[in-house]
Amino acid sequence: MHKKLVILFVINFPVFSLALNRGEKCTTPNGETATCQAINNCHVIKNAVVKREQGAKEFARKSLCGNDTQPLVCCGKVAKLYEKHCTTPNGEPAKCVPASICSIILNAIVSRDKDAVEFARSSQCGHGNEGPMVCCGSEAYPLRTNLLPNRTVCGIDKSDERIYGGTITEIWEFPWMALLRYNHNDSGSDAGFNCGGTLINSRYVLTAAHCVSLGSYAEFYLASVRLGEWRISTDRDCVGSAILECAEPVIDLNIEEKIIHPKYARRKGENDIALLRLEKNVKFSDYIQPICLPVRESPDPSLESEMYAVGWGRTENYMKSDYKLKVKLPIVTRAACNNIRGNNETIGVDRICAGGERGKDSCYADSGGPLMGSFTGENVKPRYYQEGIVSRGTGCGIVSFPGVYTRVAKYMDWIIENLKSF
Repeated sequence: MHKKLVILFVINFPVFSLALNRGEKCTTPNGETATCQAINNCHVIKNAVVKREQGAKEFARKSLCGNDTQPLVCCGKVAKLYEKHCTTPNGEPAKCVPASICSIILNAIVSRDKDAVEFARSSQCGHGNEGPMVCCGSEAYPLRTNLLPNRTVCGIDKSDERIYGGTITEIWEFPWMALLRYNHNDSGSDAGFNCGGTLINSRYVLTAAHCVSLGSYAEFYLASVRLGEWRISTDRDCVGSAILECAEPVIDLNIEEKIIHPKYARRKGENDIALLRLEKNVKFSDYIQPICLPVRESPDPSLESEMYAVGWGRTENYMKSDYKLKVKLPIVTRAACNNIRGNNETIGVDRICAGGERGKDSCYADSGGPLMGSFTGENVKPRYYQEGIVSRGTGCGIVSFPGVYTRVAKYMDWIIENLKSF
């Protein structure tokens, strides 16, 4: 009898479009890391549906992760939706769930790191039948300084590819992007935008050292920073026909201080990171917001499959783009990247390799821009974290030659040490 009930329920599942296979990792509606399985093999969901437990059918629908001979569900430890909202110690809106299913906190406290343990303690939001509850967001470690924005404002993207082979962004996407303007040395006249960067708080922009430390042979110098840009050629950015949606005017700011990593080596591309302190604080808006930085050294980004690059650099037409573009790039393992680059350059743990697909890459004038990872889950809003800074490459969009990016997480101590109060 029970088996028939489950089969009837399975038949009524909507058509599912994701392509996960049995045994692949997935995330449950409660944010628990679990495995994609056939529903009839997932006893926790199957039993909840058979017993007609409150919310079981809705949980099963939200747990769908694929389809082969029968629907597949993300099968974790519980089959109950947790809807109580909370705020993590880092200010991130999330949901209050049993600690036993909050994988990001559980994985962090296994090492008994005192910061992780304290964060878990501060994240407690109640006690239920399954034990203690925690506010389960995208992080398990506290912010290390109040000079970087908390998770109420940074890295938020409203959408549900410099970009060589990229696509045009929405007018409001990636509001942390900055353009670096240069002037000619001889005349002081405008030399255009030739690098990118990211706003990391209301006063500082993060970029590549080679965009700031120009050789004596350079014909121009870094003069200012532009924020809030989408289409460079227009005075005011607008989209739509019958009803226009217009961005706020761009902001051009002088640079109060240029901070280059003291061990930057131009020839080898090592420590290719710099900070720009703007002349005044920036007011955040829908079109100007900071990106999130890692709270501490993150796991090896080679474990991630893909990340995003954004910018206005050279396109497949060999012209710099008028529009802000985005591209999704595959992450290349450090071993594979070193094998490709040979003995000329060693890529260490301070850098990331990405790209290597025909027609998709970051390119000239994207330098200094971000390589971004995203965190999505049922408990939190989608959020971007800057994992890399566009540093160097071999051509643009050349097959099997990934670009090289400075790994931001390895430089968090340096970044924090060089931030001054506003």
